[in-house]
Amino acid sequence: MLEDPKQQSGLYLIDTDLSDEDIETFIKDIGSCRYVKEKLIPTTEGNSFELFIVGLNHECNERGINILRDQFLVSDERKKDTIIYSLLIQIMKHLCLGERSVVHVHGRIDLSSLRLEDLCKMDAALTHHDETILVISKQKSMAMTKGDTIIKIKSFKETFRYRLMENRLDKVHISYKHDDAYEDALRAIITGLEKNDIPYSIDKYDILYGDNIDDYEKEIGASDRVIMFVIPKYLKSLDCMFEMTQMFKNGNVRDRIIPVVDMGGMPRNGDGLTEIKDYWQSEKVKKSDRISTEPGGSSYLLMEIQRIDDIIKILDDLWLFICRNSTGSYEKLIENEAVLLMEELKKALPKVTAHIDEKFVPSGDTKPATIREVNQNGEKSIYIENNTGSVTIN
Repeated sequence: MLEDPKQQSGLYLIDTDLSDEDIETFIKDIGSCRYVKEKLIPTTEGNSFELFIVGLNHECNERGINILRDQFLVSDERKKDTIIYSLLIQIMKHLCLGERSVVHVHGRIDLSSLRLEDLCKMDAALTHHDETILVISKQKSMAMTKGDTIIKIKSFKETFRYRLMENRLDKVHISYKHDDAYEDALRAIITGLEKNDIPYSIDKYDILYGDNIDDYEKEIGASDRVIMFVIPKYLKSLDCMFEMTQMFKNGNVRDRIIPVVDMGGMPRNGDGLTEIKDYWQSEKVKKSDRISTEPGGSSYLLMEIQRIDDIIKILDDLWLFICRNSTGSYEKLIENEAVLLMEELKKALPKVTAHIDEKFVPSGDTKPATIREVNQNGEKSIYIENNTGSVTIN
């Protein structure tokens, strides 16, 4: 397929057991393509896609591209998307140089670490020139359509999303109610998660056209980690409170739920609980009255009434959870891109064992300034500097 002159430009995924080194050897042996490789690497700041672009930029030595790169490095969030897309287009045109080229995306992490929006930018940038560049990534975790060994992004977007659906339980879910007054707070939480490389799921990114909203809300309830962002509107939202009932039905709330609470003027005591109970009792009466006047009734309204009953039953447990357990200062939790909230969240996240890379070569920051040998004879203890060294026992 690489040698097919009719093959279109675009982002392709190869489902293979070959290592990155095997893929590189194979493509180079073809001899008919210019080969460029660039890594996707983990990052504590920004995102892997941006580091990938910076790496590709160093394959180019062209003034216009360097100017765009400099703009990208200092741009704010509002302009970044436009500059990234322009930079990608120019890089891809430069890399092509009038011949078939392959950009091999490799590294310890794969394309699943990138947002769908960033993958779309990459794919679209490839179509702005006549020659073909294939961007290839080993992607064993991808749920491939049976019989297809190479899938173009235009047909793989949904597959990518559904794979995320399967893995979303491993992510931190955000349960919230949209409110313009809290938009900055929500953005701070999202930014904090991204800067700390904590995978997360939120409805505005993860619910696609045609997806079942009820299934997603139940998924939130079953998740191992949920940030429950409680504001007055949350407590009066049927969808949000349904998510809450699912969280409590799945149990182990103290370990799974990270509350961020701003009650506004609502008291955190029995009076506040009574106010919320009265609200939902009133909502139940309204819907019941409406059913009685509708010919044939309404299965949808009956479903809503059942959910309201579930909410009322769990309200006492919710109130004990958010009012009798310290949720800290709301303002402190979200300031500085929610740094305090991220610290609390990390305590609850499962610990990850580091992968040992036998090919690791120390950088200048980690390599000892001098290497010295320490010999030990007898029973006297020895001191090894910088907490590193080797001990040979004869």
